[in-house]
Amino acid sequence: MFFVGVGTGEAAAEFAKELGIDPKLCFGDEGGVAGDNLGLQQGVGTMWNPPAVSTMMERNDTDSLKALGEAYKNAADNIGIQNLAPKDIKDTLRQGGTFVFKGDKLLLEHYDQKVGDNAKISDILACVK
Repeated sequence: MFFVGVGTGEAAAEFAKELGIDPKLCFGDEGGVAGDNLGLQQGVGTMWNPPAVSTMMERNDTDSLKALGEAYKNAADNIGIQNLAPKDIKDTLRQGGTFVFKGDKLLLEHYDQKVGDNAKISDILACVK
């Protein structure tokens, strides 16, 4: 399994370290080349909306959200917020997605339309069994 996020490889490695994930599994998509090629949504219109926030809150408890926030703060403290955030601020307006492959066969393809519109964990786990 690999994780790809906006920003630099340095930022991805630092954030991974704070979350207890092997940094070798985490990559930064600086400049959004991978996101562009995958057709990920982007722009102000894809950002926060009340239904998406409610859905995100339903999937996460207070402790997990607090742990995520603390990991982000610690990573920013360690390498500086300028190094953690993408160099091009428009990259922060990019939505993500979940793609599960077995070799070159695509098993799951989910495009986040808005913040909090993530693939269901049960769908991901069903693919990797």
